Order: sequence, then structure tokens, then C-alpha cells
Amino acid sequence: MKIRTLSMMLVLVVMAVFLIINWGELARVVTVNLVFREVQAPLGVIVVAAFAAVVLLLVIYTVCQQASVMMELRAASKDARRAHQAAEEADKNRLVEASRRINEHFDALDKLINARFDEIADRLSTRQAEVDAKFAEVLEAERALEAAIKSEMTAQIGALDRKVAETLPAPAEEKQETEKKKEIFGDLF
Repeated sequence: MKIRTLSMMLVLVVMAVFLIINWGELARVVTVNLVFREVQAPLGVIVVAAFAAVVLLLVIYTVCQQASVMMELRAASKDARRAHQAAEEADKNRLVEASRRINEHFDALDKLINARFDEIADRLSTRQAEVDAKFAEVLEAERALEAAIKSEMTAQIGALDRKVAETLPAPAEEKQETEKKKEIFGDLF
């Protein structure tokens, strides 16, 4: 308990003990002036009754005051609870909205990356086709050049071979052997 409450209880107990001890004097009948009339009554009982009425009124006022404070506290607590729930709901909504926006941004970024990737893949395949076509042209030209050089060399070797054969007399056996070699290796020379 609070010190204030304990001190008030102590004062009330002391006053009750005082009233009980002095009740005989307080209950003695005297002439009491009530301003508009005089009455024969115990003055102590009237004072105690008035004091009790004042204390009772103070207790009722205090109880009413505390009840209104409690009701205000309860209403404030309910309002605070509602505000807290509304804040939590707003936070959840903000998180959901932020998550949705992030997902939209990721989806847009994914689409952009895929579009760029497809564009680069198309460029690479086009470039690869161009390189392959150029390589095929160069290879074909090289093969044609190689075939031309080969045929020219064959013709020059054939011409040299004829000149050598014409200039040198060859024995008959050797001639036959050379002719066999020419038949066998004719494509090479």
C-alpha cells in the first residue's frame, strides 16, 4: 500500500478510538443553536455525524473520480490497442506492398535481361553465320587456288619430264618402267 493510504487509515483509526473513549461526553444533551431555531440534542453526535457525512461525501467523490479515471484508462487502453493493431496492419500492408513492388521490379529486370540475352544471341548467331559464310568462301577460294596450283605444277612437271625424256635417251627397259610408274603414279605428277 501507499504511504498516503496508510497514514489516512491510521488517522481514521485514531479518531475512531477517540470517539469510542469519549462517547459519553459526546452523547450528552445540550442546547444547540441552529441559527433559525434552538434544539436540545447531543452536540458531539451532531459534529460526528456532520464529519461522517463529509467523509462519506469525500469517499463517494474519490470513488467516482477513480471510476472515471479507470474508465478513461480503459478507453485509452482500447484506443491504444486499436491504434497498435492498425499500425501493425499498416506495417503488414506496407511490407506486402514493398514485396509486391520488389517482385514487379525483379520480373521487369528478368524480362529485360532475357530480352537483352535474346538480342545478343541473335546478333551472335547472325555474326556466326556471316563468319561461317566468309570462312566457306575463303576455304573454297583456297581449294580452287590449290587445285589450280596443283594442275599447273602437274603440267609443268609433265613438261619438264617430256623435255628430260626428249633430251636424254632412255634405255628401253627404263622407258617401260617409267611408263608403268606414270600409270601408277600419274595423278601425282
